[in-house]
Amino acid sequence: MTVLTSLGAITNPIGSVLSGVLAEYLGRRRSIQISSIPFIIGWIVIGMANSVNWLYVGRLVSGIAAGMSTACFTYVGEISTAESRGFLQALGPVCASFGILLTYTLGYYIRWSTVALISIVFGIFSMVSIQFLPESPGYLLKNNKIPESFEVYLWFRRNNALAQQEMDRYHENQKKNNANKEKRSFKETYLSPQTTRPFCILVILFLLQEFSGIYTLLFYAVNFFEETDLNMNEYVSSIFVGIIRFTMSIVAAFLINRFGRKILCTLSSLGMAITMLTVAIYVMYYERNPDEQKILSYLPLVGVIFNVMFSMIGMLPIPWVMVGELFPLEVRPIMSGVVICMAQTFIFICVKIYNDMLVHLKFSGTLLVFVVASILAIIFCKFVLPETKNKSLEEIEQNFRKTKDLKGFDNGGFDIESEGSKDGEDVFTVKVNS
Repeated sequence: MTVLTSLGAITNPIGSVLSGVLAEYLGRRRSIQISSIPFIIGWIVIGMANSVNWLYVGRLVSGIAAGMSTACFTYVGEISTAESRGFLQALGPVCASFGILLTYTLGYYIRWSTVALISIVFGIFSMVSIQFLPESPGYLLKNNKIPESFEVYLWFRRNNALAQQEMDRYHENQKKNNANKEKRSFKETYLSPQTTRPFCILVILFLLQEFSGIYTLLFYAVNFFEETDLNMNEYVSSIFVGIIRFTMSIVAAFLINRFGRKILCTLSSLGMAITMLTVAIYVMYYERNPDEQKILSYLPLVGVIFNVMFSMIGMLPIPWVMVGELFPLEVRPIMSGVVICMAQTFIFICVKIYNDMLVHLKFSGTLLVFVVASILAIIFCKFVLPETKNKSLEEIEQNFRKTKDLKGFDNGGFDIESEGSKDGEDVFTVKVNS
C-alpha cells in the first residue's frame, strides 16, 4: 500500500518541469492539452491492470500528468483580472477536491478498476474543451504577437477599453524593466530579485504546507482513521472528510478575494495548529494509558474535520494560487514548473516517511510534527508572505523588483525602483507618493 501510494508522487516533479518547458515553448494552452495524454494512458493502464506491476506503471504515468498542472495556474493567472484572479485560481483546488471526493465515493460502491476507467472521461474532456479557448495573452506578448494578444484580451474582457488597459499596463511594465529580454543575461533574468524572492517565498511556503500534514492526511485518510481506533467504517470517514474538503474549497474560493492571501494563510495555519494539537494530546494520553477506556472517541474525527476545514481556507489552495501570481512574465512558466516540482518532491517525501515517523515517533509524535510546521507557518505567513489581493501581475513584479524596504514604520509614501545598471553600478529611483 505504501509503495503504491507514494509512486504517484515520484513522477509528479517530472510532470511539473515538463509542463513548464512545454508552456514556455509551445504555449500554455498546448501544454494543458498535452497533459491529458498521460492522464488517459495512466488510467487505462490502471483500469486494465492484471498484476501489481501494471498498477505501479499506471501510478507512475498518471503521476506525470498530475504534476503537469503547472500550466493551468499560469494560464488562469494570465487571463484573469486582478480582482477575479484569486477566485478563478482557487477553482483549481475546488476541482481537485471534487475529484478526490468522487474517487472516495465511487471506490466505496464499485470496483477500483472501474473507477479508473471512468476517470478516463475527464482526461478526454480536458483535451477537447481546451481547444475551444484562446492562447494565453502572456505567452503571445512574450513572443511579440501584440495584435493577437489584444484580440485575446478583448475575447476575455469583452470590452475594448479594458483590453487596451491590459496592453498599456504591459508596455508600461516593459519600460520599467529598462532592458529588452534579448539583452538580458541569464543572471539578470533568473537571479534578479523579482525572480529569486518569490522563489524562496514559495519554496518555504510549500515546505511548511507539506509538513503540516495536509497531503499526508489526504494520501493516508483510511490509514489515519485506523490509527485513531474509531468504531466506524474508515472509508465512510474518508468520504466525509472529502465532503468537508470539497465544501470548504468552494468557501475558500469566495473568501480569497475578500480577505486576501496573507490573512487567510495565517488564520488557516492557526486553526490547523490548534486542531492538530488537540488530536495529538488526545492520542498521546491513550498511548501512555492504553488500558483506560476511551472517552470522547469521536474527538479525533472532529479534530481532523476542523483541521481539513482550516487547511482548505488558506494553506492548501493559496500556495498553488500564488505560483501563478508571483513570477514575472519572462520566467513565469519555467520557474512555476521548478517550484511545483519542488512542492511535489516535498509531498513525496512526506508521504514516503509517514510510516517511518509512526515507527520512530509514534502516532502522537507524528501529529506533533504537523503542529510545529503549522506554528512555523503562522509566523511565516504573518511576517513574510506578501499580499497579492487585487494587484495586477505587473504590480506584483514591480514590488519584488525593489531591493530595499524601509523597516520600522509605514513607508507607503515612498517607492524604491530599480532602473537597471549603469557603468557596473545599480541605479535606483526614489519616488515620493503624494
